Amino acid sequence: MPYLAFASNFLWVLVIGLIGPSVPAILADLGIGYTQAGLFFTMLSLGSLFGTFLGGLFSDHLPRKALFAGIALLMALGLAGATLAPSYGWILAAIFLFSLFGSPAGVVGQSIMLDVFPGRRAQLLSLQTMFSSLGSLTGPLLVYINLRAEQPGRWRWPFAQVAGLAILLCLGILQSRLPEARQASRGSGALRRVLGSPRVLWSAALIFFCVGPDLGFSFWLAEHFKTDLGVGLRLSSAVVSLYLVGMICGRWLISRLVKARPALRLVQGGLVLSLASLAAFLACPWLPLKLAVILTYGLGMAPIFPLLMAGGTEQFPDCPGVVSGVLFAAVSLGGMVFPILLGAAGSTIGIRGAYLIVAGLLAGLLVAVSLARRRLFNPASA
Repeated sequence: MPYLAFASNFLWVLVIGLIGPSVPAILADLGIGYTQAGLFFTMLSLGSLFGTFLGGLFSDHLPRKALFAGIALLMALGLAGATLAPSYGWILAAIFLFSLFGSPAGVVGQSIMLDVFPGRRAQLLSLQTMFSSLGSLTGPLLVYINLRAEQPGRWRWPFAQVAGLAILLCLGILQSRLPEARQASRGSGALRRVLGSPRVLWSAALIFFCVGPDLGFSFWLAEHFKTDLGVGLRLSSAVVSLYLVGMICGRWLISRLVKARPALRLVQGGLVLSLASLAAFLACPWLPLKLAVILTYGLGMAPIFPLLMAGGTEQFPDCPGVVSGVLFAAVSLGGMVFPILLGAAGSTIGIRGAYLIVAGLLAGLLVAVSLARRRLFNPASA
């Protein structure tokens, strides 16, 4: 069963990773501008915000196998729509569709996994988010492979290929035995209980803010290397992969360390490592060291999201879908806010100034986690 949750998270983040690298080819193919292309990400985040929240709620109320398989099938249809869309407006509609119906895949998979393995939540969430990072790495690679042949419309092929993967996920779900939601989670007061929990709200707030250091660091990497360091475009585009490799390795490592180390210490250590890595990244002019600290920054960021998610979901083991939906909605909200905020910061105060904002977010998270440790983690895990 955990493998279905891992696969659903991998697939959804892979879908997200297709859009950014495809934008230049879509611009050339459709003749649209940057502002119109920016709406792709707005529709993606908007669909994800509603999809993750509603998917979490439905996961605790509807038959899970039908819901999970239906989500995978609808994501495949949305991706097929993006493949066949004849115009800009139809592409926008397809992106919203596969975001609205595809984003709950990870939430529903996670809620079922936590219901089946409540005692392994920190370990399994670390592995699940490792597969998410792997999806982030695979999406751009898939686009690159398809766009090597510079032909009009080639950007559509990766969407068709991933639609096929969504169909395979749907078939895998239909062949699996999945537990139904617990009767205790079906009450109409589940959402009120979750939203009334200080622990869940603290987790949601910190997850929202941790999106800033995650997206903010990678957001300007290619431009920083190209503009400030004079590095060629190919290497500049590749350095983001180092961050993702660090994240993947870090989350695999955390899935092992969490058995022997308190979650609070792992989160604090990760934030300290990220801050130190960012300081070294900004201070050091030597290119090999900059590349090395990109890896260590990814290692430092690795434990923050999965362990905050584990701490929040642990509060209500009887309704994992509702809690997961609320916490994933915080991720989507952060994905709507921080790219705009940090993009504006880079345009007004420069890339270095934007990175200083990222450092401020990391320092604020470290202080908040330390002050709210009793609200975020059980004494046994802190």
